[in-house]
Parts: sequence; structure tokens; C-alpha cells
Amino acid sequence: MTEKGDGITSTLRDTFEEHRRGRQDQSTNLTVTPEAGYVGDEITIEGSSLPENQGFELIWHSVRGRWGVIEGNEIHGPQYQPRTEQIATVRTNASGEFSQRWEIPEDYGGDHTIELRTSDGNTLAEAEFSVTAWFEIDRTTAELGETFTVVGYGLGPGVERSNYQIAWDNGMVGFITGVVNRGTATAEVRAVGPPGEHVLQVWRNYRGVPFLQNNTQSPFGPVAGERQSTWTVEVTEQSATPDPYWVDPMYDEEALGVHLPDPDRETDAQLEISPTSGQAGDTATLSGKAFPANTEIDLVWYSHGGHRPLDIDITPNAKPEILPTVTTDENGGFDHEFTIPNEMGATRPIMAEIDGESVAVTGFMMQPKIVDMSPTSGPVGTEIEFEVTGIGWPLYENAYHFVYDNKPLGYICSLDEEDGILRTKLRATGEPGYHFIDVYPSLFETETDEPNFTTKPHLSYWDNHPVRPLPALHFAFEITE
Repeated sequence: MTEKGDGITSTLRDTFEEHRRGRQDQSTNLTVTPEAGYVGDEITIEGSSLPENQGFELIWHSVRGRWGVIEGNEIHGPQYQPRTEQIATVRTNASGEFSQRWEIPEDYGGDHTIELRTSDGNTLAEAEFSVTAWFEIDRTTAELGETFTVVGYGLGPGVERSNYQIAWDNGMVGFITGVVNRGTATAEVRAVGPPGEHVLQVWRNYRGVPFLQNNTQSPFGPVAGERQSTWTVEVTEQSATPDPYWVDPMYDEEALGVHLPDPDRETDAQLEISPTSGQAGDTATLSGKAFPANTEIDLVWYSHGGHRPLDIDITPNAKPEILPTVTTDENGGFDHEFTIPNEMGATRPIMAEIDGESVAVTGFMMQPKIVDMSPTSGPVGTEIEFEVTGIGWPLYENAYHFVYDNKPLGYICSLDEEDGILRTKLRATGEPGYHFIDVYPSLFETETDEPNFTTKPHLSYWDNHPVRPLPALHFAFEITE
């Protein structure tokens, strides 16, 4: 169980303490030079006072991170368990010494134990190396509407080092975290206007907003040690007209089994869908096998209904009007092609029923889609209507956060829309020219309060979001004179 305050399990803490006590009783000398540094640094590990001309193993101690998620929905928070990997095998010389060079791999920040172990698993000596977080950007000049890619290394796992914030011109854009990617996180920050120089900066704070004493009086030291965490970047005039809207590329996915109801009756019947994921408007085929021959099968599409703030449980509810009744052939099979409707996102259960009793189930992973933005241009104050579909009901994908010209405004939630389309309206602001609205996944709520990830734009959504990599949605609006 995680103890509030440091984000490390008590089991892991006990392991670290055991390592420290063990070192006090060991006469073998194991040193690491330097004792602290960054992912990608090369260090020297040296041993002395060891048996001569013998082989040993060097072991790196770290953790394995993941999001604790219950039933593919409720987010407990980051969880970490001990992990080890072999650095190298070494052999001592006639004086009982060895020296080994090694590059620090992508891993979490903080203290890591380096263990010298015999071939039969006994520990001879230990030393520690501390990994400091650092950040890099892919470029310092970008056209209006393009992005700067920020990559952070050595993030986490403790509460104080799990939540970093990215700011643009002294306004927070969103957060990044390295929970599930061994401390590495990637974010794209939009190059927004006016053209000219702008400042991009990384901050750190477990409360989810920048702690402005990070680089002056924080007990945890500067954000990136002695390395850079602030950049002056240049936004140049755009060379092409941007699309009015687009969605990030998406992976092929499958429905989550935990969100599929069990059939009323166990049979040999099989129900499959191809493809297994996609957006509203895509064409899919439902195929049945091993059903009774020449029999009518009712195909039933399921949505989800409910309302968390109103304390109404979210449960699957049938939409019988979406799919038809089909008749199996003499072999008990069928194929039915249909168009994916505008619908709530995440797993969409599909049941096959005979005489009102379900006998087989499959699922389709519904992915986000932009239906429309209207208008696409106008003067300051223009009311813009956004229409999207495929936003899911689980907590890790229920709240998408609107960011206007790198300024977070607020979030939208997937509700039980009658036509499956989620709508919201914003007012156009800014100088004449193009302005960009990025809509990022967030975490609607988590069980643990620290670190505070909730309802904030998650900029490292692509490589560190819980359960599945969700896409962001993007819009471009032109302010006219």
C-alpha cells in the first residue's frame, strides 16, 4: 500500500533500507564515479578488496511503474514495484580489483542501488547512484502551428518528481509524467503567435501547478539539476494554410474484456467484428459462427448511460435501433456490414441474442473523432461550435481539456448524448491570424491526492496515459480583421 507523502510502496522502502544496512557491514569497497548524474551519462564502477581473478555480476536496482486502474475505469494512481537488471559481468585482476564503464539507461530519477553479486547470488557490496531529471527540445525555431517536442528523462517515481508542468510565456500548458515509461515522457507544445520570440519552461510540483521556487529554494534542487529547463524559442510565419481540424494518428486496438458483459447462456456461438477499433463513420463487419442454422439472430449494440456528479451509476444500455436482425445460413454463420454510428467512446459491447437471450458477445473500441467545427474563421468574439464523438466514459478518457493558444480553458465530459455527438461553444480571441485549440486527454479524478494529476491537460498522453494511448484533437481558427 502506498504511504502518503513519497509515492513509494512500503515494501520498496524496506528493500532500500535493507540495502543500506547491508552496506554498513561490508568491507569490500565498491565506488561509483560520479555519484550523481543524468540518463545517458557514462559512469565508472570500481571494486577493490575482492577475491582475485574471479567473475561477479553488477546489478542495477530500480522500480517498475504502472497506473493502478480498477476495472479499466477507476484510477488509483501511480504504483511502483522493485525491479533489477544486470549491468555487466566483471572479472577481478590479480589485486582483487575491477573497473567497469557503463551508460545510465532510461530510468526513473532518484537513488538507485548498484549491487556487486557473486555467481550464486550473494551480495558482496553496494553503492548508490542518483539520477537527476533533465529535458531537451527538438528545435528552437518552428512555424506558427507546428510543435516543439519536449522530452524529459529521469522523472519520478516519488511524488515530488512525478508531475512536471510545461509553461509557455509564463502560462501553464499542462503536465507530463513518466509513470509507465521508465521515467521518460514526451510532449508536443504548439508554436503559437504572435510570430517572434517566446519562452518555454519546465516546472515541477506534486500539486499539479508550478512551484515557483523550484530553481531557487526548493529542497529537491532545481528542476533539471545543472541542465537547461528554460528555452527561448522563435515562432515564424506559417508557410501553408492549416487544416481546420485533425486528430492524432491512432493505433489498432481491441475492446477491453472487463467492459464486456457475459452472455446469458454459454454456447459454441462466436461473434467477431472487423476491424476491432475505429471511428464513427467507419465500415465494420460483424461475423457469426457456430450459431443454430437458419435462425434469426438479434444483433444489439450497447452504449453506456449514467452520470457521476448526479450519483447515477454508469452501466451498459442497449440501443436496438443501430443493428438489425440477421438470419444464419445452413452452416450457422452470417456476415453483416454496417457503419459505425456516432457514439460514446471506449469499449462498445455488441451482443447476439436468440429469443431475447444473449448467446455471444464481442466488442468494438470506439475512438475519438471530430465531427465539425463551425465557423472556421471570423472576427474576435465569434462563437465557435465544436462537435466531437467517441469520447469515452471511463475516468481516464472521460474529460478532454481544451487549450486555446497554449492556455488551458476547461474540460468537456462525455455524457449520454442522444445522437452520440458532444457539443461545446467557445469565443474566438486574439490578434488577426490563425489560433490553435488543442484538446488533450486528462484524468477526471484519481483515488490518491498526491501527486495531483486530475483534470489538467496531460501533455505526455501518448506514452504515459493510463490503460490506452488516447489521441488529442486539434483545431485551427482564423481571426479576421
